[in-house]
This record gives sequence, structure tokens and C-alpha cells, in this order.
Amino acid sequence: MGITIEDLPVEDLHPNPNNPRRQVGDVADLEASIRSQGIKQPLLVTPTGETDIDGHAQYRVVIGHRRLAAAKQAGLESVPAIIERMDARREREVMLVENSQRSDLTPIEEADGYQGLLDLGVGVKEMAEKTGRSDRFVRRRLRIARIPQETRDVAADFSQMSLDQLDRLAEFESDPDMQRELARADDFDWTYQRLSRERRKAAWHDKAQKALAKAGIKVESFPDGKNFWNWHPYGYRAGRMISNIETDFWTSFTRESDWPSARVYENSAFDEFCTYLPVPADELEKDKAKTDEDNAIKARGRELNRQAREFEAIAKANRTTWLKHNLRALTHEHAETGICRLALADTVGWRSVFPYQSYKGEDVIRELIAFGWSLPITEHDDEHWSLECKENLDSIRMVLKDRPLRILDVLAARCESNIGWNYWRQRHGVDDMGIWYDVLERIGYQVSEDERKALKGAYLGGGDDES
Repeated sequence: MGITIEDLPVEDLHPNPNNPRRQVGDVADLEASIRSQGIKQPLLVTPTGETDIDGHAQYRVVIGHRRLAAAKQAGLESVPAIIERMDARREREVMLVENSQRSDLTPIEEADGYQGLLDLGVGVKEMAEKTGRSDRFVRRRLRIARIPQETRDVAADFSQMSLDQLDRLAEFESDPDMQRELARADDFDWTYQRLSRERRKAAWHDKAQKALAKAGIKVESFPDGKNFWNWHPYGYRAGRMISNIETDFWTSFTRESDWPSARVYENSAFDEFCTYLPVPADELEKDKAKTDEDNAIKARGRELNRQAREFEAIAKANRTTWLKHNLRALTHEHAETGICRLALADTVGWRSVFPYQSYKGEDVIRELIAFGWSLPITEHDDEHWSLECKENLDSIRMVLKDRPLRILDVLAARCESNIGWNYWRQRHGVDDMGIWYDVLERIGYQVSEDERKALKGAYLGGGDDES
């Protein structure tokens, strides 16, 4: 392959359509430098194989797009360039290697660069070697590159998405509808937590259906407008509702011994399976004596319980993720604000009585680990039957001795460790959450619309608010 250096007319040089870097950015400083000192480093170009109407050869820029843009702004008619004939594969390799060293290359630009080489037959290992990256790094970028154009188009500014956001968006590769919904979301973190939960729920439900079919259990459908809380087949009482999407609770279906006399119904609206057991004859009359009003109150309360559980699971995940990523980056002022307000609430309270503290030390330690704290003991063993052990406490004290403002992490962990879904079902619980969310918002947390509704009492009312 021949390589020469020539002064080439600017009008014969063309930007490379496959350049990983989509925008050259502001070249004003570079233009000023070129005006005063000229171009010190030649561009790298390759012939396109075409000529203009005057017969002049045309070239495609491989390295030097910013220099070319600045030269045009400076009014230069020609620029020095190294001419190298290269095939499409070599051309893309050179551009990706050169651009991957730039700190201002966006993750999606780099990802698309790797995909372009993959399309030309370059393997992951070879790409990693040429760019000095790991195989895992390249595969991660290729996964991002597979985000379809339709998804990219619905985002407000797809090119400016962070690497973390792109990774989470790529998780929904198998569900294009969810992926597009996440891409267009104004509240990305909240939407991600909600969609992730919906996806886990769907996977759990599919697994449960297969287990039931394998066990030979007939699943019935509820009558229209009826559900576990407001109806039961005559002669049966509600057994239990299995909807724990975080575990393999569904396997209990296949371990019961009384299935010949029990019935199973599916509440498809909420991805739940409900069991009913026969009522002894002498208890049927008692069941008939229940009033419609009592049933309605209980049904409303249980439905609110279900909604509160679902809401708090998403809210908890969103709060913990935010705290993990932001606690260490708070300004001195924000940290002091959070500490003072939480200390006030923790000591003298905000109602007419001193606050009741029910913190369990191990739960506080567990929350700190979730926030990203690196502690010596993170799992139970024969020697450390509790995470609230000397090694962990000494480590926490050492951190607080050097960085006292990180007491905010501990106060936040105490709050999070004490919160349950039933807080949203009780007036004093909602009051408590209002104090916690006030602190969160003051230190930078973005409260979602769903959370604001819950703080206004969306889950209050109805019976069974303690169940």
C-alpha cells in the first residue's frame, strides 16, 4: 500500500461518513492556532476513487476532521495530508483506535464504531487487541450498539445519554416496547425501576404457569369484575395469594398435599395466583353472615395494601440507587442540611411525642452496603452470625473519624432500614415519609409524580392497613 504526503485542496477533502465521532464540536481555539502557526500535523486521508468535474482526485478524511473544519474556518485553501490507500476494514480500524483515545468521544459513538468493525468481519478479540480494551469492554459496547434506531429516535437527546443509562437501556433488548418507553422517559431512573419490576414479574408469572401445568393443576379464571379480595367460589375460603415476584415462591404450588380439594384462580390483571380451600359445613353459615359493607372495606384495604407493596418496592429501589450514586458527591452544604434535619427528626421528632426508634443494627449495616460502602463482612458465617459485628462497626467508625460528614450515610441507612410498605397505609407513616422525602429532595433527589401522590395519601383508607 502506497503512502505519500501532499498539500491537498480543502475542497477535495470530505468528512468520513463512518467516523465514530459524529460532531467536531467548537474549533474556534484550533482555528486561532492554525491562523498563527499553521497546521503542524498532517491529516490522514484515503482516496475515494472518484474525481470532480475538473478531474481532481477526491479524498475521504480518516484522521483530522477537527483540523479540516478549523482550516476551512480559517480560510485555508490547502492542507498537508498523508495519503494512504486502505480498504474499508483498515479505514474503520484506524478511526476507532484514534478516536477511542479521546475523552470526549461519547459511549454511543464508540459503540457504533465497534459495530462497524464487527459488520466488516472483525472479531471481538481482535477489536480489543487493536484498541487496547478488554473483551468485556468491547462486548459491552456492542450490546449498546444494538439499540435500534427506532429507540434512539424517541429519546430527547440520545447522543448525550450516559454509559450507565445506555447499559440499562440495552438490558431491554428483548422487549422493544419497554426499551422505547425507557428511552423517552423524562424520569429515567424511576421508569427503569418500574419497567425492571414489570419484566421480572412477567418472567415469574411465566415460570409459575409452566410449574402449574407440569404439576397437572387446572387454573381457573375469575368471573368478570371479581378478584381475590371481593369474591370466592361458593363453599371455599381464600387460601393465599402468591405474587412474590422476587423469589421462587411459586414452587410451593407443587408441594401442597391438598390440591385435590383446593382450587386455583389466576388474577391476570396483576399476575397473581390465588388458592381457595374447602370450608367445613359448620362454618358455611358464618361465612354467609358477612355483610357486603364489611367485605367492601376489607377488599379496599387489601387492594391498597397490594398497591402500597408494589409502589414501595419500586420507590425503595429508586431511592437506594440514587443514594448509592450520590451520597459521596454531595456538597458540604447539602450534607450538613441532611445531617441536621435527620438528626432533629431522630432526636426530638416532629410530632407531639419523642420518636420511637426501632432500628435493627444489622439492617442499617445492610443498607450501608447497598449504598456502596465497602465493609469487611458482607455475609453471615459461623464466626459472624450478624453483620453488626466488631469488624464492620470499627470500619464505619474509622470512615466517620476521617470524614465526619458521612454520618449522613448512616442516618440515611437508619431511615431506609426502618421503612416498610405499610408506612404508606398509615397516616403517621406517611408523615414520617414526608420528613424523609423532604430531606432527600433538599440534597438533590428528584421526587417522581407517583411518589408525590403517595406522600399526599394515595394509599390511605380502607381496612386491613396493618396486614
